[in-house]
Amino acid sequence: MRLRPFADDDLTLPFLGTIAFRTDRWRDAHTRSTVLEVDGHPVAAGIMWTSRVHGDRYWVAIVVEPASRGRGYGKAVFAHLSTLRDAPLTFMTRGYVDDDALGFADALGARTIQVVPPADVPAASRAVLRPHPAVQSVRDLHWDDVLDANAAVYAWTHEGWSPVAPDFAAALSEDLEAEVDRDASSAAVVDGEIVALALVYHDSTPPCLTAETTSRETADGERLIEACVRRSLDVLAARGVERVTFDGHVSDPHFLPVWARLSPRGRWFRLVEIPPAGG
Repeated sequence: MRLRPFADDDLTLPFLGTIAFRTDRWRDAHTRSTVLEVDGHPVAAGIMWTSRVHGDRYWVAIVVEPASRGRGYGKAVFAHLSTLRDAPLTFMTRGYVDDDALGFADALGARTIQVVPPADVPAASRAVLRPHPAVQSVRDLHWDDVLDANAAVYAWTHEGWSPVAPDFAAALSEDLEAEVDRDASSAAVVDGEIVALALVYHDSTPPCLTAETTSRETADGERLIEACVRRSLDVLAARGVERVTFDGHVSDPHFLPVWARLSPRGRWFRLVEIPPAGG
């Protein structure tokens, strides 16, 4: 058994599946990848990286070719990745509750740090939500103000379980202009300030919607998020969109109650922290 750095030629390994592997150290010392070989034959691979938005944990993904599973190769890759950490950080991963990858993470001692509810929402369910005069299209707002509002939302909704890095906003906003549907996205503006935001992302099918207030203490936060989501779903439904994917967390205090009223369907999703091998 031999562990070696992941190279360009390994990108064609047939068992990688949908995991986006990159060569070892593709960005810096916090981005590592490896291949495990048995008798010269690659049977497993692993990758770890820090997020430019957070940087508080190493994301990790490990894959073993189907014919070689159950032989400890995945744990061997994880143990090796644990030795490659350039900072004393734990690992994290995510997936649907019944995914094999999460079962593997649980076997490594994972603990849940966040949960995402079923996310498929029928646009027709929006009828239970009420509009509000403070809500308008993001298209009508200065884009820099929208970016600032989105960064504010992101920072406080993650502070309790995955705090952002000091310079996170630039990385968070990097591709947002191309990803966000400004016409379908909605904002609540009070006294000239964006206080609640629902962003619709058109880089996926079906469209994805995120929503929250710009501060945990926003007055009438749930009511304003209700109206932002209502307007965005109205716009999408008028285009013939029948289903939308929501992205948020059970800890989002204003978004979750609105989400729960929309008859969401699908699978529960977990984000977990994994201690490095050897403690």
